[in-house]
Amino acid sequence: MKQHYTIIDGYNVIGQSNYLKAMAIESLAEARTELLLELANYNARIEDDVIVVFDAYDVKSHEREEVFHGIRVIYSKQNETADAVIERLTFELYNKHITTIKVVTSDMSEQHAIFGSGALRIPSREFISNLEEEKVMIEKDIKNMDEVKPRTRITIDEATLQKLERIRRGKL
Repeated sequence: MKQHYTIIDGYNVIGQSNYLKAMAIESLAEARTELLLELANYNARIEDDVIVVFDAYDVKSHEREEVFHGIRVIYSKQNETADAVIERLTFELYNKHITTIKVVTSDMSEQHAIFGSGALRIPSREFISNLEEEKVMIEKDIKNMDEVKPRTRITIDEATLQKLERIRRGKL
């Protein structure tokens, strides 16, 4: 079975989104969480394994991973860029015959490096546009589900309703 991966440079996407960029000015953690929530909805509609990489370049820490609603989130270690992690992942995951890897970034040097590893590239702005389209599709799906809900109540004429109420109260 063919494996599909979408690897996302998290801060690159945040920097290309007007909404997330404005949010990051107030709180970078909140912008990260908002991006991850949008990606969780996106991930529910696609078959790819989604991996998001965030720089922790100036933070004194080891590389760490967590799972956020089915999305693998990687924070790079100290003095390692998200680009380096993405290149390493692309190299480790790629197998010509059984994998498809899409990398979401607008970093030109990163694009050249991933092409050499056999991955495909999606510019961040295009990906943001895809997320917006998916959001619209999800809203349509939810609206359709609401419209075709099975009836939860049956209509009963007033005389029958009163008779049932008397039975319920034990007065029949």
